[in-house]
Amino acid sequence: MSSSKEVYTQVAAKLQAVHPNLHWRRLGNWIWIIVGLIQGQSVHLSQLALHIPGKAKEAGRIARIRRWLANDAIKPRELYDPLIREVLQSWKQREVTIMLDGCFIRHKTLQMLRLSLSHCFRALPLAWEVVTSKGNVEVEVCAQMLRYVAGLLAHTKRVTFLADRGFRAREWAKLCVALRWRYMIRLANTTLITFADGRQVALDQLGIKPGQRRYLTNVRLCQEADWRCQLAITWTTPKPGEPAELCAIMTNWVPSKWVLNHYLRRMHIEESFRDEKSGSFDLHHSHLRDPQRLNALLLAIAVSVLWIYELGEQVLREDKRADIDPAYERQLSVFQLGWRMLRRALSCFGVPACTLRLRPFQLAPVYRGAKPGASQASRRSLKP
Repeated sequence: MSSSKEVYTQVAAKLQAVHPNLHWRRLGNWIWIIVGLIQGQSVHLSQLALHIPGKAKEAGRIARIRRWLANDAIKPRELYDPLIREVLQSWKQREVTIMLDGCFIRHKTLQMLRLSLSHCFRALPLAWEVVTSKGNVEVEVCAQMLRYVAGLLAHTKRVTFLADRGFRAREWAKLCVALRWRYMIRLANTTLITFADGRQVALDQLGIKPGQRRYLTNVRLCQEADWRCQLAITWTTPKPGEPAELCAIMTNWVPSKWVLNHYLRRMHIEESFRDEKSGSFDLHHSHLRDPQRLNALLLAIAVSVLWIYELGEQVLREDKRADIDPAYERQLSVFQLGWRMLRRALSCFGVPACTLRLRPFQLAPVYRGAKPGASQASRRSLKP
């Protein structure tokens, strides 16, 4: 059996069980697109088509993919819903952190907005929208998606929402309060605030120096005089060749160092976008121009990502990291471990099962350049 058919068999076993009433042709094409993503490591339709069997010519196989992507009967959220709900069973009665961020695709003509769950320094896709808007994202664009995710997370203990400066703070904060979420949203440094005594000042004029932190309570955003909030303000750690930036986080929680540290989890979704771009599927170079077609392609990517995370967790639980990572300390993310394990399985032995079963666990940070014997704590990869 070819490796492509092995991947098909494993993915089909899961998707057929979850969607027993889905038309066999639609289900089969969905699975073959997932196979093409994994085997071709690209979102280009010509690469996906190479891994679809049959006597049809290349143009015919590409047309087959296009028809599936453009099919109005393919509802990505409805198809993904039972899969992600099954995953989230492991997060019942737990505190969770979700992040909203955007990713431009096809030379910035389309933007994917995704809500993801923070997990092992990366982000599991919960829901997404494809839009053509640029600049700040209005809350109306994603309000339905946030309410849908609130339903997914109804059985969790507490939800913390993180977002960057590209999202209009007040509208998003108001929606979070309505959903009973805790929020942490970064503000633009030119934002004007009003103190209780009536003083108005821009955030970048507060006189906070690099290395300092400041916490403000009961302040108002001048653009929205009726909105009171708390602020936690500090400076970012500068990257090589880049200056440090002032970072102001608006929250409905007690402003503290904990808020600043927790907001760092927003980087998990950016790292996940990087995994799906240069690290695996070359997502940002998709040639799709239609939001509906891209939305359907993202469904196939999301299922692939969940499977890769499952395999990465399996590597750590079964202590098989040394089989695919030569470093003394773990230097690969869970996604990268799963991706390597899948590539090795395709080349050397049978393809592992696709159950899409994940569970929350504490993962030690990546130690780059760590020396052998640095510390016992640094060698712990997995903590239930």
